[in-house]
Amino acid sequence: MSLKVGIIIVDSQASFVHEHLSPLSESLRLMGCSEQNILVRHSPSVYNIPLTVQFYAEYTDVDAVIILAENDQSPEYNAMLYGVTKLQLSWNMPVVIGGVEVAADAVEMVRMQNEMEAAAPEHISPDRKAIN
Repeated sequence: MSLKVGIIIVDSQASFVHEHLSPLSESLRLMGCSEQNILVRHSPSVYNIPLTVQFYAEYTDVDAVIILAENDQSPEYNAMLYGVTKLQLSWNMPVVIGGVEVAADAVEMVRMQNEMEAAAPEHISPDRKAIN
């Protein structure tokens, strides 16, 4: 499987990003994602993450998005979760949030989505790529 992943870096969480970005990228490469298929974009704050996820959905062909952000239990984080969840469902695109540990979750969600799509009867099998 050729995997294409978008990573969102939250600029306001620089120390968390610094600690997790390289190991996350390496983990994705070990799971079959080539360097050119890892797209990194910056979000100035947690508030801007849903819009950045939507940009990935509308303007790229990524299979999943990883938001490199630390859960700080803030109201901003909770608002971001709500927005991202709505986008994930409307665009039919896996989105995971966290550090290096979420790479496997993203890859597994893409694999599961592909398997379920392939196993669906032809008349109800949506073309996930055509949706986003």
